[in-house]
Amino acid sequence: MKTSSRLRIGLFGRIMLAFLVVIVAGGLLATWLARRTVASQFALYTTTGGQRLAQGLVPDLAAYYIERGSWEGVTEVLSSSAGHGMMDNMGMGIGGPMLSMMGYRVLVSDASGLVVADTGGDMAGVQVETSVLQENGTYITDGEEAIGTVLVTADVQAEEQGERFLGVMNRAILFSVFLAGALALVFGGLIVWRVVRPLKNLTMAASAVAAGDLSQRVSVPPGDEISDLADAFNRMAVQLDRAEVLRQQLTADIAHELRTPITVIQGNIEALQDGIFPLTQEALEPILDKTLLLRRLVEDLRQLALAESGQLSLIPEPLDLGHLADQALDAFRPSAEARGVELSLIPADNLPLVRADRQRVQQVLDNLLSNALRYTPDGGRITVGLARENESIRVTMTDTGPGIPVEVLPNVFERFYRADQSRERLSDGGGSGLGLAVARSIIEAHGGRIDVKSLPGEGATFWFSLPVDVPEGTK
Repeated sequence: MKTSSRLRIGLFGRIMLAFLVVIVAGGLLATWLARRTVASQFALYTTTGGQRLAQGLVPDLAAYYIERGSWEGVTEVLSSSAGHGMMDNMGMGIGGPMLSMMGYRVLVSDASGLVVADTGGDMAGVQVETSVLQENGTYITDGEEAIGTVLVTADVQAEEQGERFLGVMNRAILFSVFLAGALALVFGGLIVWRVVRPLKNLTMAASAVAAGDLSQRVSVPPGDEISDLADAFNRMAVQLDRAEVLRQQLTADIAHELRTPITVIQGNIEALQDGIFPLTQEALEPILDKTLLLRRLVEDLRQLALAESGQLSLIPEPLDLGHLADQALDAFRPSAEARGVELSLIPADNLPLVRADRQRVQQVLDNLLSNALRYTPDGGRITVGLARENESIRVTMTDTGPGIPVEVLPNVFERFYRADQSRERLSDGGGSGLGLAVARSIIEAHGGRIDVKSLPGEGATFWFSLPVDVPEGTK
């Protein structure tokens, strides 16, 4: 036996793996963005502070140059406390040592870009590229032309402190992302489990139903799509259970219905073979009757199977239901007159036509009339009426039989159902037990309705309705 080496990951594992991938990817992206933002903002803060300091130094440096006519001695001024007068416009009044304590390094270059002063001490006399001065420096003018440039940057110690600050911030960001991801994974797992657990229960129940246990039901708290799925599953299980009961009942009913005529046919044939009965027309009549009953039973079962599978063939055409009902009554009139049963038709004027299969509707009328005649006592009456009901034509058939108990009414259109316990058969012979079921299947296949109403002792009224035929091009 071959076994699959492929690892099977359940729905919970797949969703959690997806969560983990999203959390890791999102965490890495958030960390990168946060680090980049902090670094850029820190650099912007440092640069802005340096620019503000440079702008504060420009007036004093310009005054220094104008007073002396050169930059000679400016290094000593910036590097000593003698420069306390500078930056008064910033409200600080600091000198060179204070600049170093604040982590700033001041470079002053002349108009050509040559560094003439450096509080850091190692850039004096170095030529700075014009592009660097233009991008990061602040020009010093004497009112007409540039006489130099001041450039304020962070010194080595400040850069190291900045690196330490960024390192602390990066670790804090990583820890925050990790903690948030762990919490998201935990709470996401709880939520996913609440979703997956009912699905596992549904899977187990579906497997049990597939194995033949139709009593399975799933209980899920209401309020979401999973509960809707569970409700649909439970309804399906109920319908399957009911269908199985009906199937078993149908099998038993068919066996019962077939057994009686087959027993009669077999008994009569054996009696003819043994010479108990002479081979006469009278001896063959019971065999023919039961054969016809079997044929009718098989045909009714075939029509029911076709109707339930949606394969019942229909040839619709415009029909006059009044004329069709009159023909059906004429066909049953000899049998009814033999028992003194009155058949009458109450027509309605100006009824529109319906669009239906003539043969199928004729079969419905025959089944209903046969059923009514079977339960109507001698000397009784069967009345057929027609009337328009909205966009349908309604046909009613009322008999004067013993009626049907209320609790029995929902079952009269079921296969092989007979209300013999409450409606004693008053005529000879019997049907296949499928006539009303066949009638319902035919009417519903036409998009119509069929039902019955009755009270014990007051007869029964069967009715059906078919849609009015609407000519093409009209509404």
